[in-house]
Amino acid sequence: MEAFADHLKLIVRTFRRESHRVLQSERTTVHGADSMLMVLQLAMAEINKQHAGEFKVALSDVLMAWKHLLLDKLHLPPPSSARLENYDLFLEAYQSFLKRSNTTDLVDVLAMYKQLRVGDLDPEELVSPMQLFEFLSGNMEVPDLPDSSTYSTPSSQSRNCHSQIKMAVRRVFCSYLSLLVNSKNDMALALTLNVPSRSLEGQAFTDIKRAARESQTSLFLAVTSFIRAIQLGGKGYAPAESDPLRKHIKGLSDYVQFIDNLEEILGNILDPSECGTQLLATIRAALVKGRSSGDPVYVAAEETTKDLKERMVQLHQIQKQATNGDGTGISPARPKAYTVNHGTAYRGRETVKVLMALLDEEALALPCLNKADLLSEDQPVLSGAEGTCVLMLFRSPKVSTGCSPEPLRNRVQSRLNLLKPKHHMLNTFTEPAPSFD
Repeated sequence: MEAFADHLKLIVRTFRRESHRVLQSERTTVHGADSMLMVLQLAMAEINKQHAGEFKVALSDVLMAWKHLLLDKLHLPPPSSARLENYDLFLEAYQSFLKRSNTTDLVDVLAMYKQLRVGDLDPEELVSPMQLFEFLSGNMEVPDLPDSSTYSTPSSQSRNCHSQIKMAVRRVFCSYLSLLVNSKNDMALALTLNVPSRSLEGQAFTDIKRAARESQTSLFLAVTSFIRAIQLGGKGYAPAESDPLRKHIKGLSDYVQFIDNLEEILGNILDPSECGTQLLATIRAALVKGRSSGDPVYVAAEETTKDLKERMVQLHQIQKQATNGDGTGISPARPKAYTVNHGTAYRGRETVKVLMALLDEEALALPCLNKADLLSEDQPVLSGAEGTCVLMLFRSPKVSTGCSPEPLRNRVQSRLNLLKPKHHMLNTFTEPAPSFD
């Protein structure tokens, strides 16, 4: 399995180096197994809303469609189970999400790698479609790749909780860094908008989605365009008083200011190791503000900062060693129009390269083994208000009835209490798996 890990890393590095030959943007970011599954869940929920009126999807349906999607995209024989109704629409919505977010997935990375190697003298297939299917499905253990699944087989409940929180915190860190590379990444914005809490919860996210849809742009651009218009002021620039985003000015301003701070660090600190350290420290400070040193999120943020800092320093050293003698890091045969400096402050170009390498490695993390933990609404609370489940974020809130909805765990327990027999001598019921609604 070590050879597989090395080959998978080589494929991603080759794709990143040569991606300008097959993609319009070198800022395209890569979804790993877990984020691929989350995108599929969102795509299915959206199609279900269009056809059935509710933005939800059963976990069993997501897992069934996941297997079909992987086999279809890898051109492998289909499974024995029949396709779900609207499967083709699910697949179309999945690919559409990737395209408008300027992202791709590991299956498409493998396909583009093969395209880039056309005419290569070495015909060896480094990673077969079946190997990639086994890896993305979670059926392969690859110790040399980043491990995001250790929390699924904990030795105790406390370890399980810590691992879940650390995974969620790491995802937030990488999402902030991803926005510096690819501002069109809607998933990255969703995972950072209200972490830490900025009072930008369900209704705010829904209003942002509608604004982005109306202007046919990314979520991030919809937010920044609104705030820039507010900052410019004047009748010719200010958004209409009826603009729904006006209800969230403070939270949106805080979010844009935080991203501006990260962009300023990126543009002002020349050394990538130093710049990366400062970026991570800034994100950490935001996440731990107001928390005690014993708080699980505080501990996870400290550990994540240390882990990512060490890896960014290592990646910087690797890239320095590979830099050409001209000091630019650009191949003499490679047009400068295709460098990551395109649209980036020159002083931040080397750091962006390190960030892209780091995010590419994160996409190779082992998939979570417990899909219910990954996709359920009962996620670790990082913002002080809600968990990090993207399905909850993208689902428009229901009209208030004057009563606050119970937490998912309470709803499940209430249902169990209704089903529990009155006579204590009868067998107890097994707790059902939580649903998405």
